[in-house]
Amino acid sequence: MRELSPLQIERLKYQPKLPKVLQNGVNYVSLTQGEATEAVANKDEVKALFPNCYGMPVVKFEASSTESTG
Repeated sequence: MRELSPLQIERLKYQPKLPKVLQNGVNYVSLTQGEATEAVANKDEVKALFPNCYGMPVVKFEASSTESTG
C-alpha cells in the first residue's frame, strides 16, 4: 500500500459544513415558491437564451420541523 502525503492526510480529515437547512436531513426541508422572475433588461434575448426557466418563480429552501413525505 502506498503511503499518504501530508496533504492527503489533511484532506481525509476535512468534514464539510452543511447549511443549517440540511443539518436534519433532506426530509426536513420545505420549499416555498415566490413570485415569478423577470429580466431587468433585454427580456426577449434572455428569454430566448433560457426558454425552459425564464419567468419561473423563485424557490426558497427552508428548514422544517416536520418530516416531509414526498
